[in-house]
Amino acid sequence: MNGRKQILVQDDIAGVPAGTNLQWRAHTNASVTADGTTATLEFPNGKQLTASILNAPSGVSFSTMTADPMPQDPPIPTGGEYAYNPSNDNVTVLVISTDQGGDFSLQVLLNPQWDGMAASDFLTPPNVAVQDWSVTSHNP
Repeated sequence: MNGRKQILVQDDIAGVPAGTNLQWRAHTNASVTADGTTATLEFPNGKQLTASILNAPSGVSFSTMTADPMPQDPPIPTGGEYAYNPSNDNVTVLVISTDQGGDFSLQVLLNPQWDGMAASDFLTPPNVAVQDWSVTSHNP
């Protein structure tokens, strides 16, 4: 969107029972500073990206975790071509967690900090259900 200067990632959630833990995750080699509904990612090349949760459900914020397997993940195979488990050193997981359930839209706006762009050059997209997205649905 915005001339390919911004990225909107959206998941429309429906019918999830309250108390069910849902996680949105993004793995990155950037250093991540999470502050409420905003996170700043600084990449090894010095470039930055700002991630923002739009229209966040109450109590939803960014956090981080290591890129280790979760306890409920299946074990890594011990033989065959899939036995290899690459190192996740220098990988950070940007996380949004909620257990509120119900129906809601989880929107994450990614703003790469392009050279020559000011904060005023970024747009906040309208809230459009994924099923209603089109080539022009997020134009100003």
